[in-house]
Amino acid sequence: MKFVVPVVEISMIVNICKFLASIMDKIEVKGIEFLFVFACVWGIGAGFSEKDGKDFRKDFSNWWKDKFKTIKFPTKDTVFDYFVDLDASKLEEWNMKVKDIKVPDIDTSKAISNYTIPTTDTVSIQYFMTQYINVEHYPLLVGNAGCGKT
Repeated sequence: MKFVVPVVEISMIVNICKFLASIMDKIEVKGIEFLFVFACVWGIGAGFSEKDGKDFRKDFSNWWKDKFKTIKFPTKDTVFDYFVDLDASKLEEWNMKVKDIKVPDIDTSKAISNYTIPTTDTVSIQYFMTQYINVEHYPLLVGNAGCGKT
């Protein structure tokens, strides 16, 4: 499998631990298994990309669903299409968070680059960045144009 940029294993572990700390330092988590799996999926797999027509994120998702059965992801979509609802201790689609965001009116006299349109990608990235910033951890965002890095 190919990462967007090379990643050392300890970096993935640090990302998992920092994410868990960002949540567990604030609240008591009921479904710790869900949170741990969620942190592992994103800490290990978020750096995969598509290259030469091969979708390594999808390959990782299929591998994860095949190997780890304790927390079952829905068969549709990928493991990256879900987040953990900490109150209900269950997986929910990122689309649920996108629906809750009010999109500002777009002023057509301004450049479109002034706006971030909420998508599942931008919402998930914003969620993780907020969690990491709260524990003073600043990961590097990489990816293709339009994937939500800005």
